[in-house]
Amino acid sequence: MKAPLDLLNEVESIVREAGHLSEPIPPSQDLYREVGIQSVNSINILLLLEERFVVSLADDSFMRARTLNQLADLILESKAA
Repeated sequence: MKAPLDLLNEVESIVREAGHLSEPIPPSQDLYREVGIQSVNSINILLLLEERFVVSLADDSFMRARTLNQLADLILESKAA
């Protein structure tokens, strides 16, 4: 599934804010290994995404979503369910 650009941009904005990042994040880069998001910020990212998009994301699915593309797809799947 390919997420719309506006959704991807919103997800990036939330991740950048929660991860205290100023640089753009390439949508296919691993947020933890390549971008440098600290795992301690994961819960904050999860809560912000759930609040902004009014979805409930399963913890295990969220932890497997390691890129912006995967997070955006997870949100789309949750909204479709």
